[in-house]
Amino acid sequence: MREIVERFVGVPYDEASMDCADLVVLVQRELFGREVRMPGRRPRGTEGQAALGSLSMPLCRPTERPSDGDLVLMTEAPHKRPGHAGVFFFLAHEGWVLHSNERNGCSVLHRVRDLPDFGLRIEGYYTWA
Repeated sequence: MREIVERFVGVPYDEASMDCADLVVLVQRELFGREVRMPGRRPRGTEGQAALGSLSMPLCRPTERPSDGDLVLMTEAPHKRPGHAGVFFFLAHEGWVLHSNERNGCSVLHRVRDLPDFGLRIEGYYTWA
């Protein structure tokens, strides 16, 4: 599975066309055959990040035991609300998150346990409805 996931590492970040939510939608379609539809006129940039959590909630339900492909909502320091999304994968006997943001400039794969070192806190894991 890792080789399949790694083909999504390095996708350039672009606030207008390939932000973290767009990456989640792409991975769901390409790897899992899911058609996840974010609102067509969803806000972008800082405003979009602030709305990401509430936009995602109708599409999935919380889970305590994430599995491959589940949505991961995260909070980026110093923010208080979740505004960053990624995709969970269980690789090499531990949890990983594929995500993209402006800071990285492209999509990256991080171990869950390393996310705090990058200023990210997991708000929750969500299984697609």
